[in-house]
Amino acid sequence: MALTEIEYGSLASSSVLNKNFQYLDDRISSLSEVHATDLASINSNIVTINNSLSDFNEETNSSVEEINTKLNEFDTSFSENGLYITLYKNGSSWYREYFSDKEKKNRVWLEQGGIITSSRENTYVLKFLKNFSNTNYCIFKNYGFWSSGGVAAYWMGFVSKTVSSAQTQSNAGVTENWYACGS
Repeated sequence: MALTEIEYGSLASSSVLNKNFQYLDDRISSLSEVHATDLASINSNIVTINNSLSDFNEETNSSVEEINTKLNEFDTSFSENGLYITLYKNGSSWYREYFSDKEKKNRVWLEQGGIITSSRENTYVLKFLKNFSNTNYCIFKNYGFWSSGGVAAYWMGFVSKTVSSAQTQSNAGVTENWYACGS
């Protein structure tokens, strides 16, 4: 069945009009059924998505709880031995601070180190990433050279030091590792 075209301005019989109305009513019913089926499918998809989101939310909450538990265990392991550590690295320079309190206000030990490369023979002033609390710290440097037995390392001292820096004699073109520790 199809719509019967009625010419503009002419009169249509009630039979033609009834057929047209019946056709439109059938099309509306058919579209309503398609719409209802599509809507049911969409609602089913929404339920599936909601269930997936709920499962994801539960898994995420479980993972967050597990992470928090592990962080608390990690934190507890430091508090059991009384040390809390801060680590920092910038290029080849680094430091590690040890604190006796969780707020990291009472530092009890500081280690730091890095690499010195001098372009000429002269004194070299090494500036620390973190200041020591006093000059009662130890500081060393080494350099290596190749020999038939491999790399040999020689530890050398510094000629002067402050809480924020240390001075040493440097050899041109030699790369030296340094390490300092104290409070």
